Amino acid sequence: MPTTQETQTTSPIGRDTPRVDGPLKVTGTALYASDFHFPGLLYAVPVEATIANGKITKLDTAAAEKTPGVRAILHRKNIGKIFRSSAGKGNEGICIERRPAFEDDVVRYYGQYVALAVADTFESAKAAADAVVVSYSKDKPNVEFKLTADNDPAVVGTSYGPEKRVQSERGNAAAAFASAPVKLD
Repeated sequence: MPTTQETQTTSPIGRDTPRVDGPLKVTGTALYASDFHFPGLLYAVPVEATIANGKITKLDTAAAEKTPGVRAILHRKNIGKIFRSSAGKGNEGICIERRPAFEDDVVRYYGQYVALAVADTFESAKAAADAVVVSYSKDKPNVEFKLTADNDPAVVGTSYGPEKRVQSERGNAAAAFASAPVKLD
């Protein structure tokens, strides 16, 4: 067991932490991912849905395709079917998108990717993504949790299957604090 003196000299608490990247950052010489350029490197910027639920009725990419430096505007009508991941496989309990990108014209949440602009520079990709015009037919967003298992309140329906509710109890916080033998403010 370490002595108090050993703990004080080896503990990081209360001591300066050396930042090997500090001098690079403050002098402006640190390198970030966007600082690296490779032959044939392309940039992609998504076009996100501006509604929470509905269908895409029109996706106009004509102006975006004319943006200088644009290589492609990818969307559901020009990419074909993409591999669909199976449920589970180590992702249990994680809420993730399992539908392939651009699979259909259905919008299920605000910000869902509906197209992708690919270009020679980030600026061109951003300009092209901004030039894509999307029209929608809006539906009422689903903002309620649906219960499963015959409305068993102990089971909640999720996008990846039923999930047991966490067991918890509510008490009187003020009374518990008042009767606590030790209080920290």
